[in-house]
Amino acid sequence: MKEAQFQKKGIALIYLAKKFFTLSVGDRVPTVDELCKDTNTSRGTMQNALETLKMDRAIKTISKGHMGTYLLEQNRDKLLSYMINKNIVCAMPLPYTKHYEGMSTAFYKSFEESQLSLNLAYVNGSINRLNGLLTNRFDFIMTSGLTADYLINRYDVQLIKMFSDETNVSTHVLIHRKNSNEYHFKGIHDGMNIGVDSHSIDYKLLTQEIVKNHDVNLIETPYNQMVQRIGNGSLDAAIWNRDEISEKNYPVDYESINSSYIEKASRAALLCRKDDDFTKEIVKKYSDTSKIVLVQNAVISGKILPEY
Repeated sequence: MKEAQFQKKGIALIYLAKKFFTLSVGDRVPTVDELCKDTNTSRGTMQNALETLKMDRAIKTISKGHMGTYLLEQNRDKLLSYMINKNIVCAMPLPYTKHYEGMSTAFYKSFEESQLSLNLAYVNGSINRLNGLLTNRFDFIMTSGLTADYLINRYDVQLIKMFSDETNVSTHVLIHRKNSNEYHFKGIHDGMNIGVDSHSIDYKLLTQEIVKNHDVNLIETPYNQMVQRIGNGSLDAAIWNRDEISEKNYPVDYESINSSYIEKASRAALLCRKDDDFTKEIVKKYSDTSKIVLVQNAVISGKILPEY
């Protein structure tokens, strides 16, 4: 019997720790009845858990009579100490460029002083990262700003943070075969074979944007086969990350793309589930934007070694 009571109090404590972490000082605190309804625990168990947090000085509240109870003080580090699972998982693109290596390093450094351990899962394709988020395998994911806008309008996800330009990639370009005397490439033309990997929302949206006024053949092609197929002539062109071309010296030519989508796709964005305010507040607290960009740029320039 006592073991069951301890388990119920533990559930209530974890729930309350997350709830109070998401509140700000001055916010109204839900009533005991409201808290019990959310957790299916008794009033006695919930009140006991509340008193434990107050005794530990994790929170301090003030009652204003019929107006309700309000949060007066909050110690977020102590609240986090009540978590049983102290891991938080972020899914991001494979670290195949300096930009992604820099972002991975910056994320790890951001959580160094946290009581939570950050685990990074490297998952290719924004659709795959989204599926992992919606099935609770990941707590938050990194996408581009362009993909973030697309997902927010279609799925139960919310934006945690949007970074500045060139934090996801420096830019996307249109790649094609190396020019020869008899072949000169310039822009999109009717009848072309354009490669696209629909697992990446960025590549899908950017490709649709550049071909919208042309009659072309869209050829579904895995990302890792795109350069090879352009080289052997089975594809004429495709959207690509310029950073990868420069860093790996791929045997292709490229040209810039004139579209408002390009800027959005260059920004990194963080998303979590719409109902997960705890993760949103955790990530906002520890992922200081200016520090993350500073570390990322240091990795890109070679001033510090990547850690991932």
